[in-house]
Amino acid sequence: MNSKELEKKIVNLEKEVRTLKDIEEINTLQRAYGYYMDNLAYDDAADLFAEDGHAEFGFTVLEGQDKIRASFRNMTKKPFEGTKKLFLHMQLQGVVHVDDVGQTAKGRWQMLCLSVDYLGKPPGELTPIISHGVYENAYSKENGIWKIKRMIFNSSFHSTLYDGWVKTTSLERTYDAQPDVTQEAVDRTWRSGYKVPCHYKNPVTGK
Repeated sequence: MNSKELEKKIVNLEKEVRTLKDIEEINTLQRAYGYYMDNLAYDDAADLFAEDGHAEFGFTVLEGQDKIRASFRNMTKKPFEGTKKLFLHMQLQGVVHVDDVGQTAKGRWQMLCLSVDYLGKPPGELTPIISHGVYENAYSKENGIWKIKRMIFNSSFHSTLYDGWVKTTSLERTYDAQPDVTQEAVDRTWRSGYKVPCHYKNPVTGK
């Protein structure tokens, strides 16, 4: 191996190490989002987004970190003030791909959530809720730090544990999401047969 070949190999190895480091940082970023949402740490969750971040939750579209922060804060309802709201917002099966220059990335995650909420049935009692969805997100690196650029959440079901996802695929919101834009809600629940497109090709076949 001559000096030029060795230099090229070192450059390639440095790029591989950088990419692996970037992927691990994005994994930590997304998992931290889940933990912050679990613990009602909505300001911390909003801090993970870029200043011009974009978030879509069904028919709700939020533009900018400030709007995302305001919407997250509004999720804390009075019945939960001073208490721990059970909200196990698990981020699962992450698949992350970073661009060649290490400045942008895309990631796909499944979310499985076990939570409780006051639905008024019967009045004053907590209702156990189970929900699932898929994220197709975009990330950007700003001053060496990865942030969430776009978060697109596709809900496959959101139901009470009593009814299950076969009987009920969605529940009414219990808070005002304060959207910038309210888009037409496309049925992306499991019952509709919708499959969220992957941002990546098959790692074996390339298709």
